[in-house]
Amino acid sequence: MPSETPNPQHLTLRFKQHKTTILLFVSPHESFTSVKEKLLEAIKSTRISEINGNPLPSNPEDVILGVSIDKNDPSQGWMSLEIPEIEDDGGKKGSKKPGVLNATPSGAGLKDGMILAFKFRKEKSGGDDMDIDDNEWDVVMPSYEDEEGSQVKDGEEGVSQAEDGDDI
Repeated sequence: MPSETPNPQHLTLRFKQHKTTILLFVSPHESFTSVKEKLLEAIKSTRISEINGNPLPSNPEDVILGVSIDKNDPSQGWMSLEIPEIEDDGGKKGSKKPGVLNATPSGAGLKDGMILAFKFRKEKSGGDDMDIDDNEWDVVMPSYEDEEGSQVKDGEEGVSQAEDGDDI
């Protein structure tokens, strides 16, 4: 798939799993299936075959996307963008109406710069069915403590202490 030149209407979305972050430019009206294909293509282009022990799927439908429960605090957790299809009683018998969030980034209310978590469906050990656990999202967000701790040598404090009588 050739890469397209981003334009002002495109969204920059950040996709996270564990400590991996991937930036993608996507059209707000592009289907999530296409977004998942781009995500897998971007990961595979770096020659990564797994993320934190999770092998990459070959099918984009095995990628599950999630949004932060609290957009201002991603540490609160994630919820799946996939909404099960619901029966449409007003229409033909057996017809299903897809959820709004299943369609496009604009339909899901995604904004430029938003973070989306992603994970992969895993095969159940007993059969062909795929297993997903909506409560398990492997996303590690960097914190200030991580940054501060990386610059402090063993046995030192993060803030230097003034000795008695020294002016600060």
